[in-house]
Amino acid sequence: MAKRKEKRERLTGEERKAKIIDAALTLFAEKGFNGTKTKEIAEAAGTSEPLIFWHFKSKEEIYREALRTLFGRHPVLPDIEKKIAQKDDHAVFKELALHVIRHNRRDRRISRLAIFSALEGFPLAEIVHQDDEIGPALPEILSGYIKQRIDDGAFQEQNAVIAAQIFVDFIYTCVLDKEAAISGPPLTYSDEEIVENLVRIFVKGLRK
Repeated sequence: MAKRKEKRERLTGEERKAKIIDAALTLFAEKGFNGTKTKEIAEAAGTSEPLIFWHFKSKEEIYREALRTLFGRHPVLPDIEKKIAQKDDHAVFKELALHVIRHNRRDRRISRLAIFSALEGFPLAEIVHQDDEIGPALPEILSGYIKQRIDDGAFQEQNAVIAAQIFVDFIYTCVLDKEAAISGPPLTYSDEEIVENLVRIFVKGLRK
């Protein structure tokens, strides 16, 4: 016990803060914002409630920073910048879709927190993307690409913002449906097969 306590005391302020955020993310994903108490966060992080409030002004500040930390770990642009520059339509949509699916598979807290934030009235996109370091939201990236391809004469004239949002929403629906079987028994096909079919249909509909 003494060794454990000594180890905790040696953590830097940033290390302690990171532990609090990680513990908070797990609890918020299990219980939502309203169902989680700061006392529980402190216990899970191996610290005290007063120390939590030394780092954060309120539970809502913990929640907002935790969301930005979680979603900021998964920037999509590095995965698709080359494809965008090459104007490889199929690859741009495919890489974006697989990016979303893979990161949700690696950290199940992502989809759970997205659902809880919607149910509890927290504007997820606004919270996450208010930080310039995180970069633009997925629909913003995709709508910019669709507009570019419309200008190139490769895609039909349409509302690029709506088209991008529909595509991103469909990907998140696929993720949730595979986890929760909302529409019936989950598809047994691989993520790659599902995405390949979706992208083929969607991109074909965009092109002239």
